[in-house]
Amino acid sequence: MANWRVLDIIKSSTDFLEKKGVPDPRLDAEILLGNVLNKNRLELYLYFDRPMDKTEVDRYREHIRRRGTREPLQHIIGETGFMNLMVKTTPAALIPRAETEVLVEKAIGLNIKEDARILDIGTGTGCIALALAQEFEEAKVLGIDISPEALELAKENASLNQLQVAFREVDILKDLPNIENRFDLVVSNPPYIAPSERDNLQVEVGQFDPALALFDEHDGLSFYNRFADILPELLVPGGHFLFEFGGNHQEKSILNIFMEGGYHDLEIVQDYNGDPRVITGKYSP
Repeated sequence: MANWRVLDIIKSSTDFLEKKGVPDPRLDAEILLGNVLNKNRLELYLYFDRPMDKTEVDRYREHIRRRGTREPLQHIIGETGFMNLMVKTTPAALIPRAETEVLVEKAIGLNIKEDARILDIGTGTGCIALALAQEFEEAKVLGIDISPEALELAKENASLNQLQVAFREVDILKDLPNIENRFDLVVSNPPYIAPSERDNLQVEVGQFDPALALFDEHDGLSFYNRFADILPELLVPGGHFLFEFGGNHQEKSILNIFMEGGYHDLEIVQDYNGDPRVITGKYSP
């Protein structure tokens, strides 16, 4: 195998991953090989006849073995892109996904001031907080999470991307962050998967993302009910909120929660697949 060319090993690995049920096996095989050879996918096509040495083959074989267990690609590589950022990924926090970029894009499109105060609840890797800090350079951004391990990862990502974001450990279902001034914008991608949905999850999600970031052990709506209760203590009058949720089956319930809470300018934002994914609105006492 050490004498195999790049093209040969991609074909072999693709077949292996396909048998293991990995979605997009060819894409993953190429991304993992690019990681080993320090080349992007386009560059790989220019090196199809390049022979691989034993060290490269051994490292790539381990990558493919791990992916064959359905371990996420992002954990194997150790990083992923989010908006214009590159963030480190570990099992300590939810892997940033494209659906959450919709939330950030909508937040960027809001008419908030450049020096806004922004709160990210359940910050995880810090990806939302960091993307907003990058966009609103004068903003004061706070990310909170219940997990000390996730907060350490978020701090590391802030340092890697040279962005100023504060992070604190807070259990939002029980406490509020200790703040001097209210926020202009509150965002969150909270746990919204109910226990009854656990068996329907993709292996990469259900077995490798942290349960603390995925599951609401009640009905999937606990965090939204909590948000509706506490937003008047967190937001300035006229302040905005954006929260990601689980799709069609939650849309009506979540709309009702915030309608009954008296919030205004409610809107459901669709993700790139056309599914309802984010609720946004304003607090106007």
